[in-house]
Amino acid sequence: MGGIGKPIVAELVYNDESLEKIYDRKLWIYFSKSFDIQKITKIMIEEVNSSSCDMKDLGFLQLDLKEKLMGKKYLVVLDDV
Repeated sequence: MGGIGKPIVAELVYNDESLEKIYDRKLWIYFSKSFDIQKITKIMIEEVNSSSCDMKDLGFLQLDLKEKLMGKKYLVVLDDV
């Protein structure tokens, strides 16, 4: 479905100020064509923490991300999926 303006629509929704009342946090994650779940998970943790993450194990990364997101409302945009 290339070329129909999906990124523009997603950006308009993401930047809508009324979402500030609905979501605790918004994340816009961009990644290249090579899909690496460990890298994406690590990036998400770094976005939530606003700091770097030194963990390497995917299982621990996923548990950490789950703990950080549990009980909160997040809007997550995965760009270039």
